[in-house]
Amino acid sequence: MPKVRFTILLYANQTDAYYYREAVESVAKQDRDDYELIILDDNDSTILDRIAGEFYPSSDQRLQYKRLKKHIGRAYAYNIGLHFASGDYIVTLGQHDRISSNALSLFASEIDKTETPIDIIYTDQDELVGDYRMNPHFKCGFNKELLLQDNYIGEFLCISNRTFRKMSTFREDIQEADLYEFLLRGLDHELEIRHIASLAYHRRMIQVADQNVYRKMIKESYDAHVKTVKAYLRRTGVVAEVKTDPRYRYWKVNYFGDNYTAHRREYILLREKDVHVKTKKAQEILYGYLKQPDIGVVGVRFKEGFSKIDNCGFIFDKRGEIYPACNGKQLYTDGYENRIVLAQDVSMVDFGYCMLDAALYQKLRGLDTSLQGRDAVLDYCLRVQRAGYRVVYVPDVIAVHHHKETVSTMLSNARLLEKWHAKLAEGDPYYNENLPMGLDNYQLW
Repeated sequence: MPKVRFTILLYANQTDAYYYREAVESVAKQDRDDYELIILDDNDSTILDRIAGEFYPSSDQRLQYKRLKKHIGRAYAYNIGLHFASGDYIVTLGQHDRISSNALSLFASEIDKTETPIDIIYTDQDELVGDYRMNPHFKCGFNKELLLQDNYIGEFLCISNRTFRKMSTFREDIQEADLYEFLLRGLDHELEIRHIASLAYHRRMIQVADQNVYRKMIKESYDAHVKTVKAYLRRTGVVAEVKTDPRYRYWKVNYFGDNYTAHRREYILLREKDVHVKTKKAQEILYGYLKQPDIGVVGVRFKEGFSKIDNCGFIFDKRGEIYPACNGKQLYTDGYENRIVLAQDVSMVDFGYCMLDAALYQKLRGLDTSLQGRDAVLDYCLRVQRAGYRVVYVPDVIAVHHHKETVSTMLSNARLLEKWHAKLAEGDPYYNENLPMGLDNYQLW
């Protein structure tokens, strides 16, 4: 297999020279040299060219420096960079950010280990405040529903050059959310998107003295992202409203399911006799999700006691052990990486109260009667996902078990392991391997 080559695009505007130097230095320290760095300079001064020259002498052809003729934003700059790029994969890097010395090697390893062409790769990240790294963001695998609520993937992307030929380039009429728009547009093309569970990206958190200026910057970016997801929903014909957050942390896509009574044959509502549903219009909310053509199972948030979480769905380990997500956490909190508060794809939900696609249930011939308890539920959810459908956790519906019983046996677990050995060995795709596995999940140590 030929050695993969990377093109790193660095757009520079209103640049802090000190932090920019750190960004370029982190590229120069890569443990492989099969890359090129294209500086796309949108500043008045030419100092950035001189700084880059500290790490790349004039004889080093890995560096390209481009002065931008038009000053119309990052998407335009990236498209200029794509014109000159020779790499098989394009990497987007913030002008003040840093990457780990093995970042490109991680990408190359992910590309080389699979025969399936990869379109986009993203990694975990943390934050740079001064000289310190903090606040690690351990992300899940590709999660369509979560991406519609929040750009959890971020802006450090490794994109196949082939993908641009498939999808075209970045949209220059979209400011602040050009990369997010590209990701959402990719949903139409069924891209192969991979996640690397490693802190390869270190995002610089710029300190702004004037809080009014800072809030304006955050709001402009937030509004652009909300506008982008609204445009995606309109384009794809999805009937929904986007509810904004006054603190600009995320947004919520609420699907309309008020016609659920006219479509009772399309779904199966499971509700155990000991379950009490706390949310009004719960069926309407769940059907709003289930009527999306690629969703096969919809589950809810379960509480215990007065204000604790029983589960937000479930995670599994490589031995087939199943654990309730966010068990014991406070009910009305966001959770780590917004795990509690945002709708998202998961591997398994609680069948104590959930909604299933009726036609898919019949096609899959229901639950496997050779399995018991949570084993049977996980098996069904895995079969749903194998068939090309998603399992979605919906936090806006809250229910409670009054007399919860989970029945399973060693024989059932052994059967599950036998049936799904290869899948289980890969780990839960919606849970980051850097986080603790077990009951104390979705938290930093």
